[in-house]
Amino acid sequence: MTVQQEYDVVEDEIRPQQIGDRTESAALLAWFLESVWRMDPTGIADAICDKRGDKGIDALDVDDDLGEITIFQAKHRKKAGADQGDVDLKALVGAAAYFQTPETVDGLLRSKPNDELANLITRLEIRDKVAEGAHAARLVFVTNGVLDPSGKSYVDTLEGHEPPLEVWDLSRIAPIARRTKRPELRPDKVTLHAVAPPTTTTLDGDSAKLAVALIPARELVALNGIADLSLFDRNVRLSLGRTRINKELEKTVKQGDEHALFPAYHNGLTILTHALTVQGNELRLDGISVVNGCQSLLTLYGNQASLTDELRVLVKVVQVDTHSALPDLITYRTNNQNSVDMRDQRSTDPIQRSLQAQVEERFGNNFGYSVRRGESVTATKVLSNETAAQLITAVYLREPWKAVRKVVLFDDDYRRIFSRNVDADRLYFLNLLNEVIEGTRGRLRQDLQASFASVRLSLAHLVAEVLRESDLGKQLLETPGRWLPALDGAVRDALNALASDVADSVNVHIETQEARHAEDGALYDPKVAFKSQSEVRAVAGTVVQSARVLARRDPPYFFAVAPAN
Repeated sequence: MTVQQEYDVVEDEIRPQQIGDRTESAALLAWFLESVWRMDPTGIADAICDKRGDKGIDALDVDDDLGEITIFQAKHRKKAGADQGDVDLKALVGAAAYFQTPETVDGLLRSKPNDELANLITRLEIRDKVAEGAHAARLVFVTNGVLDPSGKSYVDTLEGHEPPLEVWDLSRIAPIARRTKRPELRPDKVTLHAVAPPTTTTLDGDSAKLAVALIPARELVALNGIADLSLFDRNVRLSLGRTRINKELEKTVKQGDEHALFPAYHNGLTILTHALTVQGNELRLDGISVVNGCQSLLTLYGNQASLTDELRVLVKVVQVDTHSALPDLITYRTNNQNSVDMRDQRSTDPIQRSLQAQVEERFGNNFGYSVRRGESVTATKVLSNETAAQLITAVYLREPWKAVRKVVLFDDDYRRIFSRNVDADRLYFLNLLNEVIEGTRGRLRQDLQASFASVRLSLAHLVAEVLRESDLGKQLLETPGRWLPALDGAVRDALNALASDVADSVNVHIETQEARHAEDGALYDPKVAFKSQSEVRAVAGTVVQSARVLARRDPPYFFAVAPAN
């Protein structure tokens, strides 16, 4: 991509963030916090304080668990390729001095910062947290400009400086903006013929318009993009197959005597378009995407022979600026009224879009990442984001007892799970580990094999705990791209050996627990053990201790495969 193209794609991505009185720099930072830093969108507005008198501080983020404070500054440039020098960088580095001691925080407040910054410092309890040991852990500078020689030289001189300075200029943020880019509407120009003049209204100035009409199903199934699913690129999920609801809908379609009643008990379709013109009974659309009603339209499409002129569908057509936040809000709200879980809702957010694109760029057809139910990913091996969320929780958050609760993984814990540390390489490693764990099933006791769906997550956690016993194992977990996919075979063999021993240790632990409980006249349920935090930790203690004993007898026992790079 040229610099102009990189600049344009970033501009398109930050435009939905330009709301209210937000400056362009604040919009850039808001996009960065959501798409790169992976901050919960509900907390972004509260984290930003980008106005005059901000003392070089445009946003703050506090990690209470680590006692770390991250200071952000952003600069938006109005021209592609505009230089970013060292002056703004020095201002950010200087701002770190305000967070050294409680007294320096007091000094910052006495220096009359703008109200937003003062309120942010108070709301985050920065003074108290600094007194308890929190510190400025990193400085993050974000710009859509390009570092000039003075900027690059200054960054080089700060190598090893504490707190470290991270600069995200156009060359770093453009690839992410490209990956998080929302799917475009199909470019088709479409004319739909309603059975009566549509109801129309203006929603938001002149940019958003709505038309509601009854459209013959035969016209809708003739739309381009149904067969290859491109008409539904902005939908949160695709075909779910022959579910109960789809079977009932199909039955209705095949019963001609119910066709006239179809609009009375069907929710209809929601269609987005760039431009909507209504003349008489005609709706003319420039650009088209179905964001709600995918299941229904696919069922109608698959049963075209049963359609009659009497079968009509309630259709809402909404004209939107696709670079605004409104299309995403419409997609979310219309699907939130139906049986759509949080995993479906997350399928179109920047994190999942970015990870899917990153996996495709990194691994091509060798490995894919699925983010929507019903999605067809053309890759030799595919990891769903649902399985990924479980494995991340078990392996990296070290909480396998939570990983079995799928409902919360894409809700309250979503951004903690899909943190900025999760990338294509980690997803590839987790998929490989999952395959290895699947191979250990036959080594487990029969009762554990029967409940393998939950046991496998604890096994993944336990293998990771053994990996952490060696330096190379820790490095594999943190930066698997240094090994994979180049050393796929060697890593797989090493993990297979560890996983087999882990499975054996688990069997021994369960047998020991059963014997102890029997002595006390009590029963021990091994199936429940892997859903309990205390029990999983007890198993982990046994597994790690056994691994240490084996390592003393055979020092290379722990993971010892040297990285490829």
